[in-house]
Amino acid sequence: MSFITAGDSVERMATYCRVEQSTFALLGGWTAEIDQPAAKLALASAADHCAWRARRWFEMLPTAPPGPDAFLTPTEIELETFDGLTGIVTGAGARLSVAFDQLLPALRDAMRSHLDRTTSVADAPVRRLLRIAITDVTEDLESAADAVRAVLGLPGEREGADRVRADLMSAGVSFDPLFRA
Repeated sequence: MSFITAGDSVERMATYCRVEQSTFALLGGWTAEIDQPAAKLALASAADHCAWRARRWFEMLPTAPPGPDAFLTPTEIELETFDGLTGIVTGAGARLSVAFDQLLPALRDAMRSHLDRTTSVADAPVRRLLRIAITDVTEDLESAADAVRAVLGLPGEREGADRVRADLMSAGVSFDPLFRA
């Protein structure tokens, strides 16, 4: 295993910041369009946590010129991924499935991989934030599990979620490439 360089670590933190911002916007928008209270609560809570984490990642970015804002321009893959969700992901079950079975687990896995490649001496602040963020995402996934099961148990929701998953695959939408650095 190789350790992550400072430059790669900054790129990853910038990616987390951008993806968390985009996820906040996505989940927040979906929250307004879902009728089931438990699903609304799960999405709204996860969206709020994404916004909080995005702010923490932003605070970790270098402040020397050109400053942290220079890291916030979304990459082509980020734009394609989040744009690819628009119009394809409809229905409460599909939205919950994308959020809690695909997007947030991919984010958590990327952060775990990042944490595994850091050292306690050189990366202490980054490691602390990674551990907090991993715990936060894991708790979001655990607290949403009942809502996801309940919604996917409603007539047509499981089938709709499976159809959306297939549509995303055929459209080439995947979350793992967001975090390849």
